Amino acid sequence: MQTQRVAPKAPPLDGLWVLLGAGEPVLARAGDDQTYLLVFKNVAKARQFVAQQSLDAEPRMVVRGNRDAILQTAKSAGVVGTLLDYDASTQEYASASALA
Repeated sequence: MQTQRVAPKAPPLDGLWVLLGAGEPVLARAGDDQTYLLVFKNVAKARQFVAQQSLDAEPRMVVRGNRDAILQTAKSAGVVGTLLDYDASTQEYASASALA
C-alpha cells in the first residue's frame, strides 16, 4: 500500500478582512524580507490598523466574488503568505500562513 503525502492546505481567506488602498491589497514586508498580505478577523481590527497607520485604505471582506482577484494581485506582487491581525505598534500578529 502506498501512502501519498499531501501538502497542508493554507487556511481559507473567505470571511477575513483585507485592506484595499487604491483598489490594491495592502501588503507588509516582514523581517525575513518576505512580503505578506495583511488580513484581519473582523472589521474593527482592520479599521484600527488603518487609523493607527493613517492609511488611505478601506477594509473589505474576502468573499467568493473578490477572492481570486485579491489572490492574483497578491501573488503577482510576490506575496508568500498572510499575517493575521498584525499590530504595527508591537510588530506582533496572531498567526502567519502560506498564501492559499
